[in-house]
Amino acid sequence: MARRWWKSGRLKPGVEVKEPGSVLHFDRGWISKMVINAIGAVTTCVVMIIFAVTKFLDGAWIIVILTPLLIIGFYTIHRHYRGLARQLSLEEYGPRNLINHNRVIMPISSVHSGTLAALRYARTLSDDVTVVHVSIDPHETEKLKDKWDTWGDGYRLVILESPYRLLIEPLLEYLDKINAVRRPNEMITIVVPQFVPRNTWTNLLHTRTANILRNELLFQNDVVIIEVPYQVT
Repeated sequence: MARRWWKSGRLKPGVEVKEPGSVLHFDRGWISKMVINAIGAVTTCVVMIIFAVTKFLDGAWIIVILTPLLIIGFYTIHRHYRGLARQLSLEEYGPRNLINHNRVIMPISSVHSGTLAALRYARTLSDDVTVVHVSIDPHETEKLKDKWDTWGDGYRLVILESPYRLLIEPLLEYLDKINAVRRPNEMITIVVPQFVPRNTWTNLLHTRTANILRNELLFQNDVVIIEVPYQVT
């Protein structure tokens, strides 16, 4: 309160300043009010120190330690929300360049009805669609190529070799290369076919590729990850 009255005394008459939860304006008696509140603050501080010293081992140590931690925690949360509001504010928001191209990348493990459902959706986003398969078995990869020639409607298929049988790492490396040569005002959209079993517990049997990619690419600009659900029994 002493600090509040001090700020009030620095204002010119008729000027108001909005603060969280209150409005500051000039007060003619700000000096006396500031002194009274300052005396109260000092007295409270002295009592607190005496109490903390004399009763520290009797339980006051909890208050001495816990109270500052709570204050620091609340202040950190408050600062986070203030910073977030400042970044989301439209007061200084300028016009942004329009996205003139959307590059769609669709990772697949095999060619099936769920894959084709995801491809059907990907085609509505852009004509630039690239299907990517991470190969860990050459024989299965050849079968996938044959199926794609039949069902892929001519969309390009990129095969990423993975001699160490890794699935996510080759895909992330490929996406990094695409991101490095991305044109200005270009968006990258990753479309992931996702099984949705009727029984919830069977979700544990399927790899959550979209979740893994989302966690890895969350902080990259102009990269969007979309799951295309495919319900199975």
